[in-house]
Amino acid sequence: SVLLRLLEQDKPEYLAVAFDCSAPTFRHEKYSEYKGNRKPMDPELRQQVPMIQELLEAMNIPVIKREGIEGDDILGTLSRVGEKAGMEVTIVSGDRDTLQLPTDKIKVSIPRTKKTGTIIENYYSKDVMDVIGVTPIEFIDVKALMGDSSDNIPGVKGIGEKTATELIKSYRTIDKIYSGIETLDIKDSVKAKLIDGKADAEMSYKLATIDKNAPIELCAEGCIFTGDY
Repeated sequence: SVLLRLLEQDKPEYLAVAFDCSAPTFRHEKYSEYKGNRKPMDPELRQQVPMIQELLEAMNIPVIKREGIEGDDILGTLSRVGEKAGMEVTIVSGDRDTLQLPTDKIKVSIPRTKKTGTIIENYYSKDVMDVIGVTPIEFIDVKALMGDSSDNIPGVKGIGEKTATELIKSYRTIDKIYSGIETLDIKDSVKAKLIDGKADAEMSYKLATIDKNAPIELCAEGCIFTGDY
């Protein structure tokens, strides 16, 4: 229903839908426990995924999935390619990790279900700054510090979203934080947590970063949307 609504509103010239595969990715190679706390997909939902993909193909909408590459990496790569080609790009995803992708030409639309129905929050780079207080690229640094329980990204133990966000607002990157860790004007307890968690922060940054150069062989012509469905 969200897709049909967006097709009506945006009338895209190009369109593709990305899916995850069950195969391990480069993130699992870096950290074997990546997404290790996730429960298996509900069997009833799992049965519907192939049907959804068949429906999309019947609507002449390309379905893109590659073993070893997550759906977010596909979205990040396609959005970069589209922007480079001079397109106005919209990424539609319920995953807030995609908030690292907006630019002046790339919009991230996040559907939210409320009692009154589904609303769609739109983010360009300036909107991420207005709402969160950091740039889209700095949002990765926030994730590296606070971690992500849904993906089992550890982050720095004891550092939550509020503290992580304030640290990045003040120092902009984890590299700058750690290069001057001894002279930072922060609580000793926070400094100790950062020092103890440096390795986890650096690994978490790599895990949280969406790959915008994934090996996807797909030309723009393959994503032309005719609206013929």
